[in-house]
Amino acid sequence: MKVIFIGCGYLGYNLSKGLLNKYDVSILGIESPYVEHSPWFRYADVFDMGTMINQDLQDAIVIDTVSLVGNRTTSDDPERLLRNIKYKYQGLLDVLKAKGVKRYIFFSSGGTIYGDSAEPIKEDHVLNPKSLYGKSKMMLEELIKASGIDYLILRPSNPFGGFQVTNGQGVIPILINKALDQEAFDMYVEKDSVRDYFYIDDFVDILDKLIAKDISKETLNVGSGIATSLQDVIDCVEKCTKQKIIINEVEKDETAVKSIVLDISKLKKLIDHENSVSLEEGIKLETERIERGRE
Repeated sequence: MKVIFIGCGYLGYNLSKGLLNKYDVSILGIESPYVEHSPWFRYADVFDMGTMINQDLQDAIVIDTVSLVGNRTTSDDPERLLRNIKYKYQGLLDVLKAKGVKRYIFFSSGGTIYGDSAEPIKEDHVLNPKSLYGKSKMMLEELIKASGIDYLILRPSNPFGGFQVTNGQGVIPILINKALDQEAFDMYVEKDSVRDYFYIDDFVDILDKLIAKDISKETLNVGSGIATSLQDVIDCVEKCTKQKIIINEVEKDETAVKSIVLDISKLKKLIDHENSVSLEEGIKLETERIERGRE
């Protein structure tokens, strides 16, 4: 089966690599730091319809890991920005349907689309994104559902681990690098803020099983279902690195979610999956990976 990822960033690279032995995998995208590590990568501007119409997409599973805005993106004209994103995606969806893709798997955002919640949150909860990133994901979910394409929408929480070529993405590798370098960590949220973290290998397993079981027309939370505070993460990183983390208190990000943990019971009803890597085990693996890269 053809599995085509669009977007060669952290998720596109790690998830595609994890599925290489199971499917006919390729990545379409533009230049990124991951491209040189991805022999299965092919250059293509996926929002250029002339380019996409010439791709062999028939009966392919297309997995979208692209993000046209960052998690902390701001704009003087947010409505215009969202309109431009919608226009680009409308064109992409039209081409994917015309080319006869088997299924379009879209990565939304479990961490930003719901807003704050003190309790594990289900997929049917009212959406209340604070950031432009979250609002763009909500808008695109609606567009996809109305498009007529065979879809699967995934709302991942905070995956980490695997291979990364930069130090600026994900709070866990940032904390590890700051600890090892004895540099200050800029604290944009409170220490008691809560997130849902899960290891990239478990994400690969979930994605593989969803494809194998032919799951479609669903919107699913993907994560650990475990609430973890930033202080807990800091404590675990300090334990694994044997270094004290220096905290630099900065102005708090008003668009950041205070507390979010996902209810993944719907996912577990559809596939047989239990996360195999705990937070501490994952942070230990991530610390070892970063330390090896420094040798």
